[in-house]
Amino acid sequence: METLRLDAISASLAGAYREANDDQRQHAALAACVVAVTQAGLQGAEVDAALAILRHEAGEQPDVRPELDRLAGQLDEEYFKLTEAADAITPEALVFFRKARAAAALAFALSPDSRQLHEALYEAIAASSSQPEAMRVAEKALRAI
Repeated sequence: METLRLDAISASLAGAYREANDDQRQHAALAACVVAVTQAGLQGAEVDAALAILRHEAGEQPDVRPELDRLAGQLDEEYFKLTEAADAITPEALVFFRKARAAAALAFALSPDSRQLHEALYEAIAASSSQPEAMRVAEKALRAI
């Protein structure tokens, strides 16, 4: 049995992920990403495009995933700069951390490799200000028939 980063945060969620089919996993990734984007306050054209693709409201757009990866990298850089400058994780730095994780979650959710969906869930949970809520939403979607 492959170890997932989800195992580190919730055995129940990781178990539900393992038992779910690809459709349930995609639905859970979308649900968790919506929570993450909303709670992190992540906005932008690439975010809107990614959510539309995940909702099947738009066709594939090959430039969206690289844009999200770039955005996540920029937000991570800001997080690291602020953390290093203060020698602590400040509330401002935490905002950048959450936004970076939300962008990374969307990028993983758009991966053509469905085996990356557990990473989307993990990043979305990390992005959320209410991690128990994000886990609940993800697990409910994974268990939906």
